[in-house]
Amino acid sequence: MMLSRTAESFFWIGRYIERAEYTARFSNVHYHLLTEIAKWDDQVDTWRQYLEGTGEGPLYQELYGNISTRSVLEFLTLSRENPNSLISLIASVRANARGIQDQLSSEVWHFINDFYLGMKEKTNQDLWADTHDLLGHVLNICYTLDGVVGSTMIHDEGWNFYRLGKNIERGSRTARLIDIPIFSRPIVEPRIISDYHQCLAVLKSASAFEAYRKFYSAQLVPKKIVQFLLFHDKFPRSVRFTTTLNSKLLERMVGSTRRSETRQAIRVGGALAADLEFGSLEEVYDMGLSDFLGQVLGQLDQLTNLIAQGFFRTSAYSADSKTVEKTTEQTQHQSASVNISG
Repeated sequence: MMLSRTAESFFWIGRYIERAEYTARFSNVHYHLLTEIAKWDDQVDTWRQYLEGTGEGPLYQELYGNISTRSVLEFLTLSRENPNSLISLIASVRANARGIQDQLSSEVWHFINDFYLGMKEKTNQDLWADTHDLLGHVLNICYTLDGVVGSTMIHDEGWNFYRLGKNIERGSRTARLIDIPIFSRPIVEPRIISDYHQCLAVLKSASAFEAYRKFYSAQLVPKKIVQFLLFHDKFPRSVRFTTTLNSKLLERMVGSTRRSETRQAIRVGGALAADLEFGSLEEVYDMGLSDFLGQVLGQLDQLTNLIAQGFFRTSAYSADSKTVEKTTEQTQHQSASVNISG
């Protein structure tokens, strides 16, 4: 028996940690690549694609106006006005953890609290004093925190909700990462140097560069990168890997007795996993890569909303994949006890 509020907090702790890790890695990779290699127009195009893909474009425009690498980095890292900046995500992890502190190991709570306290006083001056160090620090802490959660806590219902949130976030971030023009056509190899750099940046942003090279040697071929990040069954950040794990987690959490509220979540999760297991790259390009990825993101949104309704006993989150969030008001009112096994 677990409180729905507790289950939801575990779910969002997983999502926020994964989102912070991805944001730190993406920002670090692109900052160094763009400032060292790319032309100004390439920098603007890359950041615009990212902001539009995550739905953060309107807020950025309101706060900063024109796109520049410096402003985007500040927006993504230490902006208190951006709910998806690193500092805001870390604060959200701590807020959710504080509400379920009795369910966490002391090691996990202290690690999260120290993480937050170490970041909350950071300023833009700290960011530009050593950008790589700050972003690398956040990335390494996220890696370590995931290990602390996995090695000091019982792998029970809370752990499963944590992993479910983490993998939904991971799958959606990987899907957005490859939804860029260079991958929209089954090109054999990059034709210009900026395309080559984009391929390199995408792999590094997914922590996939070394894994990809072991599988495909040194060739940076756009369609092979899409194949790897979309369909590989053993790479933990591929969309297929995450959807398969989510389907298994849902089956495990529901058990043999299934309520009508959770049955549909299992169906949607299983259908998405099957689409990735039995789909092919040819079918994806026949449909159009962007359309296919939009369909995947829509199914992940639907799955998130069904989990909210079936397990957390709350209304659905936003239907927009770019703005799926847990609101404070929802958090305050979710205290009903839910037996998630039946």
